[in-house]
Amino acid sequence: MTKHLADHRSAPDTPRKKHFWAMGRRDESAGPHPAIRALSQRAQSRSDAPRLRHYLRIERGETA
Repeated sequence: MTKHLADHRSAPDTPRKKHFWAMGRRDESAGPHPAIRALSQRAQSRSDAPRLRHYLRIERGETA
């Protein structure tokens, strides 16, 4: 069975496509973007206590 027409990757023929594919190749070798790395490595600053209180309140059957 052959691939659907939309599943075939055509050669980049326009400058915009060429630039897009070049960026993809460059990013794969360098790893994730520095902004993504910084966001994933920073400490969590939120507290889970309020959320836990709400879950426990609902579990007890109390409604708002």
